[in-house]
Amino acid sequence: MQKLFTEFSSTTAAQWKEQLVKDLKGIDYNTLVWKTDSGIDIQPFYTKENLNKIPTPLFSNNDWAICEAIFCEDEKTANTQALNALQNGASGLVFHVSKKMNYAVLLKDISVEHIYSLFKVSAEQEDDLRLFLSSIVSGNTCYIESDFLLNGSIKQQSDTVAINTSLYQEAGANTIHELAFSLAHLNEYLNIASDVKSVHVSISIGGDFFMEIAKVRALRKLIDFILKQYHFTATIHIHAQTTSVNKSKIDSYVNMLRSATEAMSASIGGANSVLVLPFDEGFNQPNDFSLRMARNQQLILKTESYLNVVADISAGSYYIETLTETLCNKAWEQFQIIESKGGLAECLKSNDIQKMIAEDAETLIKNYNEGKLVLVGVNKFQNKNEKIDSGQKRQKTKEILNNSKIQAINLSTHLVNQLAN
Repeated sequence: MQKLFTEFSSTTAAQWKEQLVKDLKGIDYNTLVWKTDSGIDIQPFYTKENLNKIPTPLFSNNDWAICEAIFCEDEKTANTQALNALQNGASGLVFHVSKKMNYAVLLKDISVEHIYSLFKVSAEQEDDLRLFLSSIVSGNTCYIESDFLLNGSIKQQSDTVAINTSLYQEAGANTIHELAFSLAHLNEYLNIASDVKSVHVSISIGGDFFMEIAKVRALRKLIDFILKQYHFTATIHIHAQTTSVNKSKIDSYVNMLRSATEAMSASIGGANSVLVLPFDEGFNQPNDFSLRMARNQQLILKTESYLNVVADISAGSYYIETLTETLCNKAWEQFQIIESKGGLAECLKSNDIQKMIAEDAETLIKNYNEGKLVLVGVNKFQNKNEKIDSGQKRQKTKEILNNSKIQAINLSTHLVNQLAN
């Protein structure tokens, strides 16, 4: 095989470019370069010349937990849904707890020590939950996410830091801003930590397939880098969920195709747990069909496509490796700007973060209106037989301004519903 390779001369990037221009009959090469909303130039092709060094895999285990969201209004009902999910393919649970719960009833017959679990709780519920879990769980098999920064302040936590940065992408932030805000968000906790053994970050995954793969990889590299600056040796768990921004009530079954590619981006990028939102999330109550379809999307990726048995599938791809490094560098530059202004908390108080996200969101909306951002079934190839009230199609875009805190206001639960009249 080695002898076979030596019979062919290598081709430089300049030679590829020359041949490309020739085959396209003298077209200006620069017209083939695509600039993203984050300001990144995407080239028509990539070679090893784009890499600064020989890449190595970022992780050795590509398996992930298949999650289902459990909204806890009633303990028995939530317990029934959780057990059904586990019996039908789920290997992780994301509990949304907004009020006082009887956790013994909620978690009856659920071996939380043997599955991945994430509890999203209010500050008022955190102490009771920690006390209960400490009696039945040891180690990092489950995480508690009670992000005090979102309430305008932060406090010393345990040696596990669990934060939610999905709100930035959901609110419309571009990829570089999303990464920079996420890093600054984490840094607020690292600043007051005496030691950190585990970092858990929740993110949202959008529809730009390769960009989102690179985003997850870049996030892991950035977190690892900043932990080293604090001399913390910690495990990193990235929990990814499919985004709500591009999901539409119009032609809603297409949402399953969008979330399928998003789940692929998350798994290939190295997410440790993935939550695929049901295709009708946000405009219908969860039902057995949509929940089953969401689980099955991930089961197909594992049991039919075997994405979980190859470590860092995208490692060595000239395009994705270059994109990963570009995101790391640009996000770090933006992170340093935020830190120079006092950090994320101060930038939230001054509304700098909110303004940046609002500008990004306006760009998103503009691209949609101009047809640059295509949503099949929504603004292209519409189902003309589907009847949708005009009031459901458009509503005034909401600004994300709230003094000392940022909230995950859906500039859109569905992109089509966020457009200004």
